Amino acid sequence: MRSFLQILSAGAVIASLVTAPALADTKIRFTLDWIPGATHGAFLIAKQKGYYKEEGLDVTIDPGKGSAEVVRQIAAGVYDIGFPDINVLMDFNAKNPEQAFPAVLSGYEEAPASIFVLKSSGIEEPKQLEGKKLGSAAHDSTFKLFPIFSEINGIDMSSVQVEYIDPRLRETLLAQKSVDAIPGQVFNSLLELKAKGVPESEIKYFMYKDYGLELYSNSVAVSPAFMKENPEAVRGFIRATIKGIRDLVKDPEDGVKAALAYEPLLNADIERERLRVAMECCIITDTVLEKGYGDFDRERLQKDIDLISDAYKLPRKPSLDEMFDPSFLPPQSERLVK
Repeated sequence: MRSFLQILSAGAVIASLVTAPALADTKIRFTLDWIPGATHGAFLIAKQKGYYKEEGLDVTIDPGKGSAEVVRQIAAGVYDIGFPDINVLMDFNAKNPEQAFPAVLSGYEEAPASIFVLKSSGIEEPKQLEGKKLGSAAHDSTFKLFPIFSEINGIDMSSVQVEYIDPRLRETLLAQKSVDAIPGQVFNSLLELKAKGVPESEIKYFMYKDYGLELYSNSVAVSPAFMKENPEAVRGFIRATIKGIRDLVKDPEDGVKAALAYEPLLNADIERERLRVAMECCIITDTVLEKGYGDFDRERLQKDIDLISDAYKLPRKPSLDEMFDPSFLPPQSERLVK
């Protein structure tokens, strides 16, 4: 009869031969700012090529309903990470200091915010928006910045007739001339108008950055609870996303394919053009090429905070630390794109 020690030893050997179950990936609920498209290619590529998986992350990507809703959902814990306009996040943090949370990665180094008109309207400069009808969704991030744009360009905001509309009808109403102007992101509204039969020669737009309002825009932001409990997951998410942006720069067609894989009803040619405009104006700027993707210039961000706080008459001015946490970024050498 075997001794107790022999039995115990045999049991240990058997146990050592049994493969332990693999640890589950950290789940991340991520929301985009809007309907997924090629401009979201960095995230979609990272998901589809397994870059998030390689970081031990199980990421779900959902479409968004505008930056204001994204910020609200992150604050409420509906999502762990999102892609809101940092200026909308600034407004929220100023009004809700106990729920404030930061951006951890800059997505659009230049804001795509623009006002669109038809050339047939005769509007040649922003000042001529006075007395005209502007159609916008109430919570559109570009519209929320319109009062600042108006002040900088001497527009009497009280003379502009604002008509609140369903965001899905925005470009349609302008094409039909039911409104004289709409706010929108340049790479979205330009392509939507063309898709609705408006020739590009008839489209005119005023990009905020070309008229005295140079701002950062959409950025990756993380809920305080998730950030505290899963700091390495946040770092992994950023690393994988940067791999996605590098692939996007190397071959933009990757972004188009990723968008179509996520949403097959998208038009490939439209997404191709949308991405080209976005890359040139806002995502891969000269600054990004020189200094790498994802960081914020502290002095410039502070100017944004001062400007937004004063223009919105915010109850308080968020600090730089509240708005941006650089501790999750990889070194600059790992953020350079070519």
